[in-house]
Amino acid sequence: MKLLIALLAKLPLPALYQLSNVLYSLAYYLVRYRRDIVRSNLNHAFPEKTLAEIISIEKAYYRFICDNFMEAIASQNISAEDLNARFEFSNLELIQPYLDNKQSLQLLSIHQGGWEWLVQLLPYKLNAPVDAIYKPLHDDFFDAIFLANRSKLGTQLIPSNKAMKHILRKRKEFHLITMTADQAPIRKDKKYWQLFFNRPAPFYLGTQKIAELTQNPVVYFRVHRVKRGYYKVTFEIIAQPPYAKNSYQVIDNYIAAMQRAITAQPETWLWSNRKWRRKPTGDSTDIFAADFPKQQYLPESDQP
Repeated sequence: MKLLIALLAKLPLPALYQLSNVLYSLAYYLVRYRRDIVRSNLNHAFPEKTLAEIISIEKAYYRFICDNFMEAIASQNISAEDLNARFEFSNLELIQPYLDNKQSLQLLSIHQGGWEWLVQLLPYKLNAPVDAIYKPLHDDFFDAIFLANRSKLGTQLIPSNKAMKHILRKRKEFHLITMTADQAPIRKDKKYWQLFFNRPAPFYLGTQKIAELTQNPVVYFRVHRVKRGYYKVTFEIIAQPPYAKNSYQVIDNYIAAMQRAITAQPETWLWSNRKWRRKPTGDSTDIFAADFPKQQYLPESDQP
């Protein structure tokens, strides 16, 4: 497998996209990889859309995710200059004053658009040290590949279970902390519940806790695909310090930014993710947004 990926990485990107076309046909029509999950998620998220519109998004999603996989493989040999040419930063001037003043920032995004390429590019483009908090993959082989790709232009990868110690150690240094925290927390972790695309969804609390700890401005960056292999990045300041403890201001604003970005370009987000597979139970690991309708989603015995 290692040799195969190394050989594929030597192919030019147009050739990898041709392989992506084949992979799409296999994944969508033959294997039908998680098609039931994707269809269900899209139907719940966009109840106003017709079946034809849902299927159109669904097919575009599978084409995108196959392209994304091939772009991750291409990461091994793509140059910083080529990578930079593939991203348009539409409003970099919004955060440039912070960078010029060596003001640390918390950068939040989601698994949308060219996130694999962008996490590599950030230190090169922003001319700043970048610490990316990530959740290690279960497969050690692929985890090593993604780590090497993401860090090759200077991004420092920090496992999520070591993030707080790392941030405490560096909180007086200028650096950018980036996270893509849109996936569901594991069962034993504390979870923040909010309605997300018409259903209860759990979110990591780390985005809020890091903001409270560092008291840095929080910036959301949206990554939308312009065309195959090209992306547009748009920054939005979603929170400013000071942050009160347990206010959940940051995470609420982050969730709202996520939903806006996904609605604007739904086919480039991870719909095959089982974001909604669990339900809130009201136990000690569940924390609820202030406007979460507990009476609708919790058993009567668990309601306050």
